[in-house]
Amino acid sequence: MEQEDGSAAAVEQQACGAEEQLADDLLHHFERILHSDALIDEVGFLHPTQLCSLGCGQDGDSTSQAPEFNHRYFWCRDHKLAISSEILPELYRATHGAFFKARNAPSQATRLMSLTKALLILCPDMLTAWNSRKMVLLETYDFEKLKDELQLCALILSYSPKDESTWSHRRWVLKQVAEQQDMAELVDKESVLVKEIAETSKMNYRAWRHRCWLIPYMKRKQVLDELKKSTRWSELHVADNCCFHYRRSLLLALLDNHLENGLDSFSWESETYLLWKEELRWNEMLIRRYQGRESLWNHRRFLSQWWIQQSLAVKETYPSTTSQVDLFITQEICLLSECLNDPADEFGESCVQAELSALYILWISKQVPAVKGKLEEGLHSISIVGLNDVLVRACRPEKWLLWMNLHVDLQTG
Repeated sequence: MEQEDGSAAAVEQQACGAEEQLADDLLHHFERILHSDALIDEVGFLHPTQLCSLGCGQDGDSTSQAPEFNHRYFWCRDHKLAISSEILPELYRATHGAFFKARNAPSQATRLMSLTKALLILCPDMLTAWNSRKMVLLETYDFEKLKDELQLCALILSYSPKDESTWSHRRWVLKQVAEQQDMAELVDKESVLVKEIAETSKMNYRAWRHRCWLIPYMKRKQVLDELKKSTRWSELHVADNCCFHYRRSLLLALLDNHLENGLDSFSWESETYLLWKEELRWNEMLIRRYQGRESLWNHRRFLSQWWIQQSLAVKETYPSTTSQVDLFITQEICLLSECLNDPADEFGESCVQAELSALYILWISKQVPAVKGKLEEGLHSISIVGLNDVLVRACRPEKWLLWMNLHVDLQTG
């Protein structure tokens, strides 16, 4: 009996040793692929049957050195890497173990960078690995290594576009570069990258936040170019609030630039005024074209509040000038009237449009109390008794409680 138990234990130990050897071989081959093709820009984790359908593995020496791994577990060609999902658990455990051994060993910078690259491709949100790479990169400033780091981040974001750890590391790398050299060219490339990611990953808040983070590094011409280039994209993605938030950040950056240079931010001939006026016109066009899109109305709230406040300030400074506030309020009341009187449609978008327009007018009256009286007067011109009547006209039964709370706030405001 003891002899049988000993034999079973020996067989089990031999099997474990074989598994460990397989895992180590997989890691070694994975590292060799990553080292031999530094321009890999796409990674896919495929079912074994899908991987087999790709045919031969990587071209070159690595195929002849370990063809069994290429055919069965890895495929790399034209800077595209495929990994069999069959080996992911073993490959991750081997990479994870090797990383922590190298992390605690002295003078292992090259080995540590190789292992962390492999580990992060398998598990991008591992902050310990990202921090280890930061420590190595901080030893000496090397622009080429930082460019490689940006390429690694781009590779990971190609299949994990919402990974916060990767976006955070990318910003850290850009900050290191910004401390040493001009960022104009890099900013343009980053903007293109975010645009490409946003095309394939809808409502990607992290990608757009990264684009907003870049604005302070932009020159004025770049900000204007970004505003112009994002127009078409916004028109094709009117439900994505992220792109409109980006436009608001660009407009505020232009405004801050005016104030820093001591320029008049709202003279009727100034560039800021013309930009804001065009943005309001463009936004109104989109609202009329795409009914019931909340992101468009949110954008208009931002534009209107700044416009009214600046118009009131100009009126106080130059009392004899034509009141831009009165003209703007009249325009917004006309827009409200159109939204309230739009014929019903089978999708209910006209009802949503009416609600959003009513909420917009109520919001203005609360945010800019100085125009509440003008709004009341304007409503009389379209046969609406007042703001309370707007509430009743636009209310749907399922939102009655919410609207009644707003109604109480208006009465007590």
